[in-house]
Amino acid sequence: MGREQASQFSQGQLDRSAGWRLPVAPASFFAMTLGLAETGNALRFAHDTWGLPRIWGEILEMLAVLSFLWWGWLYANKWIKHRSAAQNEWRDPVQASFVALVPESLILLALALLPYQTAAAHTVFWIGSATNLGYAAYRLAGMWTAPRRSEQVTPSLFLTYTASVLVNSLVAGLFGYQQYGWMVFGIGTVSWIILDSVLLQQLITGELDARTRNFMGIYMAPAAIVLVAYQVLSGHSADFLTYALAGYALFLTVSLVFSYKWLRQQAFAPGYWAYTFGLATVAQGFLLMARQEHSPIFQLVTGLVLAASLLLTLVVAVGTLYLLGRKAYYPLAPAVPAPSKV
Repeated sequence: MGREQASQFSQGQLDRSAGWRLPVAPASFFAMTLGLAETGNALRFAHDTWGLPRIWGEILEMLAVLSFLWWGWLYANKWIKHRSAAQNEWRDPVQASFVALVPESLILLALALLPYQTAAAHTVFWIGSATNLGYAAYRLAGMWTAPRRSEQVTPSLFLTYTASVLVNSLVAGLFGYQQYGWMVFGIGTVSWIILDSVLLQQLITGELDARTRNFMGIYMAPAAIVLVAYQVLSGHSADFLTYALAGYALFLTVSLVFSYKWLRQQAFAPGYWAYTFGLATVAQGFLLMARQEHSPIFQLVTGLVLAASLLLTLVVAVGTLYLLGRKAYYPLAPAVPAPSKV
């Protein structure tokens, strides 16, 4: 089931057999919200570090909010009009991981709102934070009680227990909840260390189906988020641990660049937004460090990482518009049964 749904990313389109209706989108499409929000946050950091115009980051944050409203509407509609599709996604060992993007998007939405509506931002954060941890605990219990086949062990597991939880801790620190942030940071970091060995073993021995290669964008995310979250929570951007985390995050990013030919065996699809999140978060980590590390080489590397992040987001956005223009962005909508005649 997981592979079948993933293959829909490259062949989906609106079902118009019964007239126009809302498309049925998988929860993984919330990756667009994450990518736009994190790229916007990177530009906010660039404004604070180098004085770049703030407007560009705010535009991306606004687009992230709009995308969240759209995907949220579609996701709610799926549970109302296409409940069986929503239930199948919820039960699928691979696709269920992407449901974690919903509360994670809420958390980033709160951060987008923070400069404008402080009280509302804090409320949205706590809703997203509590839902994020509750869903992670619920899914972890399922890991113990439901057997999982080897091909169902993919980097998407990072979404539920690691990446989304680390984002939770990072934003908690930005909101001023330091102690709470450290507790959540522990959950995400320990989960990352444990799961990474499992996932790397599977990647080495079982490979990753070409239709799910974009999951590698998820694989790079925890290292980047840990780099930013540690700096935000500790207030340290020049200690040995920060440099160690930065080195690994950059090393992993470069390794993915070397894997470009392998990754491109998967045709462009909505899942490519997963890459934008990780690279934008790496840029954030280096931008925080650049406020204290003023060497020309480090400043240059930071600028290159930020430029790469912006270019990647632009390329993925253009590809998205291309697929939308061809009506090939959404998966096929499930057939709606005709009303029975009495």
